[in-house]
Amino acid sequence: MNEMPVSPEAPKKNNTALIIGVVVVVLLCCCCVVVAGGWFYGDAIMQAIGG
Repeated sequence: MNEMPVSPEAPKKNNTALIIGVVVVVLLCCCCVVVAGGWFYGDAIMQAIGG
């Protein structure tokens, strides 16, 4: 019999660290946007809510 040798499958690469890193970066960017918005528009926001 002339069978092709079966090569072992390459181990699946773990992308958990990459996914966590992307989520952390996105959350940090959202926090920066909120802080910057509060810095620039804080007075207007406080007047709008009656503070």
